Amino acid sequence: MLKPIFAVSALLLSGIAAAAAPAAKPAAAPAAGALVCPVTHEKITSAKDAVGHSVYQGKTYYFCCTACKPAFDKNPAAYIKSASAGTPKSTHKM
Repeated sequence: MLKPIFAVSALLLSGIAAAAAPAAKPAAAPAAGALVCPVTHEKITSAKDAVGHSVYQGKTYYFCCTACKPAFDKNPAAYIKSASAGTPKSTHKM
């Protein structure tokens, strides 16, 4: 008789523990001023002000103008490499 009571108690406690566990944090929005176009290296004031964005290898990249997104999408690895070297691959401005 005690075994069923213990089994039910264990199930109830595990359900309560799962309900009390904190939910996973949503992805944080990028900090204002931390955004840089990977094509021109121009600063973007906020994700809201970006002209577009692309996700590459799990990271979101934001763009300063309409020409940068398609250029990046054609060869994102080249722009990432350029960004890590600190040299803009393109300096166009629309």
